[in-house]
Amino acid sequence: MKKSVAYKILGTGLLASALIGCGGSAQKSETKVTNGRAIAESSYPSVVLLVMQTDEGQGICTGTFVNDSQIVSAGHCVDGLDSEDPAIYLVTINAEGQYVATAKAVSFAQHPNYSIRLGVSPYDVSVINFEDDTAPAVSSLATRAPSAGDALTIVGYGNNVNEFDRWGNLTGSGAGTKRVGTNEVGSVSGGFINFLGLPEADGETDEGTLVSSGSGDSGGPLFVSGKLAGITSGGGLRSDGRGGYVATSKYVDINSRYVKSFFESELKD
Repeated sequence: MKKSVAYKILGTGLLASALIGCGGSAQKSETKVTNGRAIAESSYPSVVLLVMQTDEGQGICTGTFVNDSQIVSAGHCVDGLDSEDPAIYLVTINAEGQYVATAKAVSFAQHPNYSIRLGVSPYDVSVINFEDDTAPAVSSLATRAPSAGDALTIVGYGNNVNEFDRWGNLTGSGAGTKRVGTNEVGSVSGGFINFLGLPEADGETDEGTLVSSGSGDSGGPLFVSGKLAGITSGGGLRSDGRGGYVATSKYVDINSRYVKSFFESELKD
């Protein structure tokens, strides 16, 4: 029988990153959806919100259950935590916008070749372990890498606006709401699935299309044909040549040589 856990997490701390990473406001966003389409928690139920408690405060990431007790997420999401007793919580958001944890991770494995010093890296993956039967649903893993031009879907709890602050640092807003959106694969190389999208709504493009990842989406899934093919590692903004910006997204290819053996050793059959 699944145990009932009632941790209440009320903080609004941040774990910021110069790249699109696992930071994000712990308050529920009231901002209009721009980088994706807001969905109910019951949609894509295998995709969940994670809160990590660190000495610096709280940070959020996204993860995906791939069996009844294991989540795959980014390696940088667990960096610096105790792998045998991690302060990682599976979280829902109540009507008051508070984070309420329903389960606590029991352990995790970070890819042995990952280092936070590498920044965005093809080794940027982790497996987070919960008690048996914790998952509300599971997603299947893709058995091959996608190709350029393939349709993709991303889901996450990250920012819906990516922008630079007055000092030129990458920032954004809108984290804490579950969103979904579509795009297409630009390229697959170096252990990454890469694509370009909008940094925010442009008033002309349909909501939920040409999306990109934002801070808080880290560890979240990229689905191709309904199967998990990639995990958010990072991204940024670059000039579009017309005085604006285009958002870049880099997802770790789970079928690359960098990841396959790690998953084979850490994931349950």
